[in-house]
Amino acid sequence: MSNRSKLREVFHFVGRAGGLVGLAGVVLVAGACKGKKDVAAPKGGDTSASVPKVDPTLCETAGKNVVTYDLNRDNQPDVWRLYKTEEEGGTKIEFMTCKQVDFDHDGRKDWVVGFNRKGTRLFEKVDMDYDDKFDLSAIFDPKTGLIAEVERDRDFDGKYDLKEIYDSSGQLQSVRHDKDADGEPDQWEQYKDGVLITILFDDNFDGKVDRREEVPGARPKIQMPDTGVAPVEPTEGEGAGSGSAAPAPGAGK
Repeated sequence: MSNRSKLREVFHFVGRAGGLVGLAGVVLVAGACKGKKDVAAPKGGDTSASVPKVDPTLCETAGKNVVTYDLNRDNQPDVWRLYKTEEEGGTKIEFMTCKQVDFDHDGRKDWVVGFNRKGTRLFEKVDMDYDDKFDLSAIFDPKTGLIAEVERDRDFDGKYDLKEIYDSSGQLQSVRHDKDADGEPDQWEQYKDGVLITILFDDNFDGKVDRREEVPGARPKIQMPDTGVAPVEPTEGEGAGSGSAAPAPGAGK
């Protein structure tokens, strides 16, 4: 199976039922396709402009120690790991803050993930079709590491058209669809305990609910908005985990 096929499988899997954990293994998928192990780039190698560098727009690079790896042994780096050193109790501690990966070996980053000092993921971005535009962006609760938000570009046109909101326990709370590509949601799926209970529709794309459909058998314990009004957005803390996760650096690519 090609790298692209495997990445698409991951793309359709992540974000549901804790599936974002699968993203952590994407690097292994890419390496397995080549049948090679991660190989650290030799010291004193080519440092010319033709050698791909870490992308400073994707995560903070100032003051970081960058370690590179060559997955396909072509003497070009494919993985960049950024480490920060801090002093604690008179002892220097080094921890990884960011990892960038180039799966198709074209020098452009296809996956980036950021971490805090405790090793908890803060954000992830993935370019599934290798067009230099991220098709999936995820934000995690910095305290718990649970998924808080996921944005997806389902038609690969360079614009996010679906947003998933999760509660503080990591349960899917709502899904917002942008069907007319105007940057605003026009269909809302409401979930309770991770189960779909109601779908709201904005049929004429005026930002207001025109109709709603209840899922048979679902008995919501939350008040749903009536038609003719704007849908209720999750309150602070409901859709972004127990902490406020800041957007990842480099929102675009």
